[in-house]
Amino acid sequence: METISKNNIGLDIDKSKIIAEKLNELLSNYQQFYMNLRGFHWNIKGKKFFELHLKFEELYNDALLKIDEIAERVLTLSETPVHSFRKYLKISEIKPAENITNGEQAVDKVLLKP
Repeated sequence: METISKNNIGLDIDKSKIIAEKLNELLSNYQQFYMNLRGFHWNIKGKKFFELHLKFEELYNDALLKIDEIAERVLTLSETPVHSFRKYLKISEIKPAENITNGEQAVDKVLLKP
């Protein structure tokens, strides 16, 4: 009979590691998304400045809450959440959006349009 090792919350350790790895991928994507939103909030220009400035702030505040929740889930699985920008950049499928000041371009990036 095979013995399954369990973590401190009673879950299979091997399966927990896989879940934590996927959560760290999600965490890395959210961190890059958050940084992009901050950049859009700070640098947006044009006719829709006020509307977009407020919307980007709303979105990055929401993303920040989700980032914390994801990291805490990783900890619950007895694993370590990714916590360096070098690793975020390596893992994230979302790429940095630099020097975007045009509102339409920023919205396209938020919607993950190429």
